[in-house]
Amino acid sequence: MGRRVAEKTGGARGRAVHWLTSTRHAPHAVAAARIGVGLAVLGLLATNFGNRQMWVGDASLWAEPNRAVSRFPEIALLDGVSADILTAIYVLVMLAAVAFVLGWRAKAANVVLLVGFIAVTGQNPLLSAASDNLLRIALLWLLLVRAADVWSLDAARLEGGEADQAVPEWLRTGLHNIGLIGLGTQVALAYLAGGLDKVAQTSWQQGTALYSTLQLPEFRPFPWLADLLGSATVPLALVTWSVLVVQLFFVPSLLRPFTRDLFVVAAIVVNVLFGVVLATPWSALVVIALTGLFLSDEKWEGLGFLLGDLTAPVTDRVVDAWYAVVDRVEDWWFRYVLGAVDWVRFTVLRR
Repeated sequence: MGRRVAEKTGGARGRAVHWLTSTRHAPHAVAAARIGVGLAVLGLLATNFGNRQMWVGDASLWAEPNRAVSRFPEIALLDGVSADILTAIYVLVMLAAVAFVLGWRAKAANVVLLVGFIAVTGQNPLLSAASDNLLRIALLWLLLVRAADVWSLDAARLEGGEADQAVPEWLRTGLHNIGLIGLGTQVALAYLAGGLDKVAQTSWQQGTALYSTLQLPEFRPFPWLADLLGSATVPLALVTWSVLVVQLFFVPSLLRPFTRDLFVVAAIVVNVLFGVVLATPWSALVVIALTGLFLSDEKWEGLGFLLGDLTAPVTDRVVDAWYAVVDRVEDWWFRYVLGAVDWVRFTVLRR
């Protein structure tokens, strides 16, 4: 009996090790998550660029009581910096988001994006949202995965002959799959926690939660649309219950391919609705990008081929323009900056 249990345990362990180290799973789904997360950060920072001082800069003193009671260390990262330094870091994080979306030096961009996003948004805990925490965790797990293996400039660079052999292949593959498991688990827990929280509230049980939300001024970017939806009480109640069901049963739905696809599509539709109607596009985009991890990689690959055929002319021009800019910057760097450094070393410092 003990030998049989040991054989089964050893077989399961061997299959788990093989799954972890043999193949990088879901490369297209992870690439889509990379693009969506990067666009969400870029959109959030770009749309608040004009209000950055009021949000996280010198003019955000009104948020000081919340900073004082916060125990998160990221509060101190940009605390007290000048407006110029804040703007420079703010722009740097936006550029890192662009590089992350394009998949150019994706790992370095991921590090800058993680630290920079935390440093910026951490300055105002009062305006933080649950999606901010999910985004931080996603950026952390994305450090492990190979998010730029496809649909990226890094992939094109590697195809051109530049290889990365600093880390053994089995270890890179294992870290990718561990990161994928961690990222998927975090998303599933976020849905489960959201569903359990909602099911305990009377307004969600009675189907009136979304109606009440649509009456709040901050969630009425299009008053006519909010009034139109609010007047359809029965359909709105059905949508409210649908949101509750999707979040509450999202995790069990993952056990079967049909229910998994059904609930993933339903969750994406719900978040698109929230993003448009409630004026939360960047929060919705984060959740949509991470929810897409549960779609099969074959579906993502097929969608990529379709979008590639439709956008090939524009994409080729963007890639060519990007490489032209990068080549110009590198030429400027080596010719002028490093040239000036060498001149100082061999003339001024030599004396």
